[in-house]
Amino acid sequence: MSKQETNVAVTDKQIELAKKLNGVVAVLGNETMQGFERAFQIANAIQELKLLLTPEYMKPIMALQGNKLGFKTDKDTSGGYPEEVVKNCLIEAVLTGFAPYENQFNIISGSMYGTKEGFGAALNKIKGLNWDIIPSLPRINAAKDGAAVLMKITWIYGSEPEQSKEIDFAVKMNQYAGTDAAIGKATRKARAWLFNKINGTEVGEGDVQDVDFKVVPNKPEPVTKEAKEDERWQLLIADCKSLVGLRELEKNLPEHLKEVFIAKKNELMGS
Repeated sequence: MSKQETNVAVTDKQIELAKKLNGVVAVLGNETMQGFERAFQIANAIQELKLLLTPEYMKPIMALQGNKLGFKTDKDTSGGYPEEVVKNCLIEAVLTGFAPYENQFNIISGSMYGTKEGFGAALNKIKGLNWDIIPSLPRINAAKDGAAVLMKITWIYGSEPEQSKEIDFAVKMNQYAGTDAAIGKATRKARAWLFNKINGTEVGEGDVQDVDFKVVPNKPEPVTKEAKEDERWQLLIADCKSLVGLRELEKNLPEHLKEVFIAKKNELMGS
């Protein structure tokens, strides 16, 4: 994206259109709508947003792509995503409760993912919700490519009594990441868990920083058979969607990966 393309003046027409877009999104804030009524409202909102988000309006939105003050993507170094992909992700994001600024969502592999900042902002918008998340120190595995972080999630919603949940979240790491990075990833997962718990949804979480951008040395070190096998197990555990599938892995799981296994088990049980 050239410097000339990003230097966009916002017109009065675009500001007026932004108010209309906010009105479309605000309709979905009606918590009394359920079932087919809500489905129709969401469908109508998507259709209306697609019509309103013309190339003229999308121009300043596209200027936000690749900037942490806007939203990051995994294609920032190669010019970002085309307008149609950004538009679809933008619609999904705003209807979920995220804004297209302050890094509240990222686009990864062409899909929208809520970030730590996004879930925090979305939780703060929920009327009658008070929440707090306290992390413990990460337990980093021997290979230093993963960790488990115990997060204490506490919340009060409306007239309900205070509730609390402790969940072990498994997070991926690399040799350059420290404890703060592990806590940040676990915080994102914990916020996403609480958001989905309150709303009864399954909104995905992610951050472009999780994308494995590797520094390739002049002379790569040979990858051992053991390291490849550990990586395979790590991916199998991370990709597990159910306790049944996870228990199948346990039969042949290497002993030194038990902690990562337990963290994933606790995460699935918590959700």
